[in-house]
This record gives sequence, C-alpha cells and structure tokens, in this order.
Amino acid sequence: MNKNTALVLSGGGARGAYQVGVLQGLSEILKKEKIEPPFRILSGTSAGAINTAKLASTNGDFHTAVNELVQLWSKIKTDQVFKADIISLNTLGLGALLGGKQKKFNSILDTEPLKNLIDKNCDFKNVQNNLEKGLFDSVIITANNYSRNSAVSFIQTASRVNEKLLKWKELRRKAVHAQLQSEHILASSAIPMLFPPIQITGEPYGDGCVRNNTPCSPSIRMGANKLLVIGVRSANSTGGAPLKEDSRAIHEASMVRILNTLLNAVMLDSVEQDVHRIQRLNALYDEATTHNMHFKATSLKKLPAICISPSQDIGELARTKAHHVPRILRMTISAFGELDEASEILSYLLFDSDFCKSLIDMGHKDCLNQKKEILNFLNEEAYD
Repeated sequence: MNKNTALVLSGGGARGAYQVGVLQGLSEILKKEKIEPPFRILSGTSAGAINTAKLASTNGDFHTAVNELVQLWSKIKTDQVFKADIISLNTLGLGALLGGKQKKFNSILDTEPLKNLIDKNCDFKNVQNNLEKGLFDSVIITANNYSRNSAVSFIQTASRVNEKLLKWKELRRKAVHAQLQSEHILASSAIPMLFPPIQITGEPYGDGCVRNNTPCSPSIRMGANKLLVIGVRSANSTGGAPLKEDSRAIHEASMVRILNTLLNAVMLDSVEQDVHRIQRLNALYDEATTHNMHFKATSLKKLPAICISPSQDIGELARTKAHHVPRILRMTISAFGELDEASEILSYLLFDSDFCKSLIDMGHKDCLNQKKEILNFLNEEAYD
C-alpha cells in the first residue's frame, strides 16, 4: 500500500518553536531507526507556514532543514519579527486617529522585519528543485482571504503530481496553484489585529487559522493517506490565568481577556479537534470491520493520524516570562487589562530566545516520550 504521509504544522506565533523541538525529536528517531523521512506532503498554517517554508526550501535533506530551524528559533529576537518601539506604535496610532490620507489602522504591530527574516532563511527557488528531486510531492500554505471570507490553500507541486488533485473547492475553502514566495508565508502568519494583512494578487490575506475548521483537509485532498500533526496547544490548557476570587476580572471582562479568549478559540482549537474527529472515525471503521468483514469492500477507508501536542500549558509558561516582552508592548497591553489575563497573546508575541528554547526543549522531550506511538504510526498500514 502507498504511504503518502503528510506533515501538518498548525499556527500560534512564537509557539512555532515547539514544533521545531518536535521536528528535532522526529529527526533523531528517524536517524536512529534508519527510516527515511516519510513526508510526501508538507502543510503549514500561521507559524507552521514559516517552518514548512524552511523545510521545503532548504538545500539539503529533512535533517539538515530541521537543524537549521533549531538554530533559527534558538537565536530569534523580537526585532527580527516585528517593530516594537514607541515610534512604530505611535505611527500606527496616529494613522488611525488622523484618517484621511493616512494608512488605516489594521494592526498593532509592523512585521516588516519578519519579511526580511523569511527572505534571509528561505530560498524559494529551491522549493521546486526539491519537489522535482523527489524530497516531497506537495507544499501547502493556507491563508485567509479577508475580502472573500474564505480559506485559500496555496499549493506548489512537483510536475509528476496529477493536476486533478489541485482542482478542489469546498464551502469557503479552495486550492490555488502557486509558486510560493515570502508573501504567502507572511499572509498565513498574519495574526488578526496583531499583524497587518498581506496583499496577494490585490486582495488582503491574514492568518490561515481563521476559518480553518478542518486544517487536515488540504493534505487529504492532495492525496495524503496518513497524517502526522504537530499542535501547539496543551490538552490541559486553560486559555488564560485563573482568576482570584477577589479579582474584579471575575465580574468584568477586560478587552485583553476578550482578545485572549478569541485568539485561543480561533487560533488553537481547530487542528486538535480535526485529528480527534479523524481518530474517532478510525475507531468506528475498526469497530465496523470487526463485526462485518464485508465492510472493507465499501468506499470508506481508514486514515491513520497522530497528533503531538505540548505536555505543558504554553500560555502559562509565557505568562511567567512576560518580562521578556518589549516594555512598550507590555504597557500597551496593560492599558486594556492585566498582563496576567494576556497569557495567550504573550505566547504568540514572545519571539525571545529564552522562551523559544524552552519550547524547543519541551517539543523535543514530548516527541521522544511518544517514540513508541510514533513508530507504530510510521509502521501502520495506509489505505489507498
């Protein structure tokens, strides 16, 4: 049976460092067990789009790309991702207040540095070369089209891939064949309200997690029959700091807590839920085939899927490292609520080497702790 395995990387700003730790663990497992990297499809959304772009564009194999990702995230600094100085924030604020010919206010932060970081670390000319060399078959980057209220999966494929696979369209979701560039990665990672929308073919795009209720779907549409998903949300995450009984916040919801809750729901809930749905359907398939041997003759099939997600609450970890967030940004957040209420927001914006190293270490350990399950998944039969 064909094993067309997809690697699906979800979103979450600086939480993308956790994915890199998991990838580091996967690389070690594959090397030790002498298993060739099985990923034929790479799919990334939001911060996962940045990691996907690096995997797809590195002039070398999977292990080389992972090593370079570890180096990149271990040394990352806030000013490599967005401008967080008083002049930049004041410029945005003045633009909103003055109106007229001034640029309209559509984000808090300026992500021009992120474009430079992506361009420096991703040679997009290598993507097609790697596809044609057979390192993988398809690369998928998903972003949200604000004008059309739909998710768009920009897909670059090897010439050997059947073009019919690209001709799919669902309700508020479609595929677009593209030669991937930094603008696609910037668009997919443009966190709503925090990062500015990005223009692609004259239309504004933002974070791919928005309206992305079934993030595994693009990979399945492109022929995946096995899914390895790396999430960035702990199953035990509370989505915010616990409120004290005598806290006024118990009775009043600040703008920060509201935004924190919205971002948590929009950015972090979908991928784990999608994998759980697939796993429940797999269990139903197993149950049906156990009691009815003729069931295998139907058009239904099993889709092996595994999701590796944080063993600890990343939002809580970010809250304890809030002092690493640029002072002007802390002051801005504090104007609309308490920093303790902003754990999720902080976890998206903490592009700090200390925080990111902690996430890489966590992802690495979580991956190695699930080595048995991962090997079982890699050896599990796929169904055409």
